[in-house]
Amino acid sequence: MKKLKTRNILVAIVLVFMVFQIFRGVSSLIGSLSRKGNIIVIDPGHGGKDPGTIGINNSLEKDINLDISKKLYKKLKGKGYEVIITRDTDEYIENIQRAKLANKEKAKIFVSIHCNSAKNNSSANGIQVLYYPSNKATNNELFAQTVLDEVLRNTGANSKGIVERKDLIVLNQTNMLAIVVECGFLSNEDEANLLGTHRYQRKIVNGIVKGLENYINGF
Repeated sequence: MKKLKTRNILVAIVLVFMVFQIFRGVSSLIGSLSRKGNIIVIDPGHGGKDPGTIGINNSLEKDINLDISKKLYKKLKGKGYEVIITRDTDEYIENIQRAKLANKEKAKIFVSIHCNSAKNNSSANGIQVLYYPSNKATNNELFAQTVLDEVLRNTGANSKGIVERKDLIVLNQTNMLAIVVECGFLSNEDEANLLGTHRYQRKIVNGIVKGLENYINGF
């Protein structure tokens, strides 16, 4: 009787283990399928003849945007997502062309990377996310807040909140979830120096990826 009971317990343990492995495999497959065919466009702002903001430490926004975007591209590709980057060199591209590329590729998500600046206010600092007013097809506001929350959590930066912007071409001419991540103020010496480091750039990237995945997975 004792042997039978022990055998039943062992069988139950094996069955539980098998069910767990099957569930994990199915979850992995679903995750893989959700990544394939759902294109994400990464857009490093400015470039070429357009330097963007020039930092208090003489850094150029276009260079920092590109550095962060390349790291974000690599991170997402490593996770199995289909990713397109609007520029991977120091070149000038019209904003309307960036939006048209995302629309042509039928992207699901568009993330534009920028840095901020505050005229005559070197104390301003923090991270901000810009979005276009939501409609029935997209909830840009929720997406913006979700990404901002995770970037703040990863960096420890000050929050400058989410801001609705109807005037930006990369937001009002794209047909998918679209945000602009303002990664910090180049007019602030401490933040400008941080933004030039690979370590801080990786923290920003990790936050964007986590926020993006939280939104996709419905938290």
